[in-house]
Amino acid sequence: MAKPKVSLGELEERYQHEDRGVGQERNDFLLPQILDFVHQKKWMNLQPEYQRRQVWDNKKKSQFIESLLMNLPIPPVFLFEPEYSRYEVMDGQQRLSAIVSFYSNRFKLTGLEYWPDLNGFSYLDLPQMIQRGLDRRRLSAVILQSTSHEKNDDELRRIVFERLNTGGQKLNAQELRNCIYSSEFSKLLVELAGYESFNDLLGMPRYTDNIIKGQISQKLAENIFFKRMIDCELVLRFFAFRKKSNIKGSIKSMLDRCMVTHLATDGDLLSELASDFRSRVGLAKDLFGGDAFKLKDFDKDQDKVSPPFYDAIIIACDRQFSNKDQLIRKGAELKLELEKALADEETYELIVGRANTAEAIKKRLDLVEKIFIGVL
Repeated sequence: MAKPKVSLGELEERYQHEDRGVGQERNDFLLPQILDFVHQKKWMNLQPEYQRRQVWDNKKKSQFIESLLMNLPIPPVFLFEPEYSRYEVMDGQQRLSAIVSFYSNRFKLTGLEYWPDLNGFSYLDLPQMIQRGLDRRRLSAVILQSTSHEKNDDELRRIVFERLNTGGQKLNAQELRNCIYSSEFSKLLVELAGYESFNDLLGMPRYTDNIIKGQISQKLAENIFFKRMIDCELVLRFFAFRKKSNIKGSIKSMLDRCMVTHLATDGDLLSELASDFRSRVGLAKDLFGGDAFKLKDFDKDQDKVSPPFYDAIIIACDRQFSNKDQLIRKGAELKLELEKALADEETYELIVGRANTAEAIKKRLDLVEKIFIGVL
């Protein structure tokens, strides 16, 4: 047995302290109760800032409702109680959202295998006996509480959320990052991801047209940039790569480090960061139009948004922003010079990011900036 770095007594003392730090309660809730709690906004926040976005389509929701109709075992949801009788969903957001959506008649059942005769039914369409039967179904909930005044609630959220989400649909790096480094800065990333010009340049539905009173359209919910928070990660890449001293290590470490750096950022500095991002996106659009972040995908013979190319363009716009008027006047020449550079196979390979080392990122950013400088 390896010799511990601390004494056995110290280990026991820590265990006693930690064991008293988290409390648990278990409850079963009828499905109509869940609907009431959510609608009254007295029970839970279905989408706290650290949760991922909706990823279940209507077929997946329907199959979950079918499981409830069949009275099959359903895993419990996990809730966190940051204050008395106020609950946040740590695990189970998709299940609870499916229940609320179905009871609110927002989708019709589809893709059912055991009950195919119910395909096309909303809750309101169901025979009353089946409605009553569904109303009797229960969902279990495990409620976690921080019982120690010394324990940081944010730390507890992050630890539990990360551990709970090691199974099922694995979270990508940005979804986990959004949980683990929850802050005003992480909220800003979500806000900026919805900037209309940015949505246009990514070729995705605009937030402003597709999120109405908190309801997300199916078109936006299924968009790959939105669905897995790729749009938020692209915003983060701007802030992570604009500072040359941060370009070291892996891309993941650069992005994580940027989140940590801005954990306490708020107020005027947040407003300044938001203004910087929007103005640089605006400059990219002025210079290159709607295809500012797109490169030819020769494998599929089509243009698509390239994150490494986006990095190079948005950072060049940032570094040379003081020359924006002159750059706009020479926009045609700039586009031509960039096209010439991309025609070179070696340059193309560097810009599209076949290599994602810190050194490759530096070279990519410097190369495109030199093209900008060359036309000035």
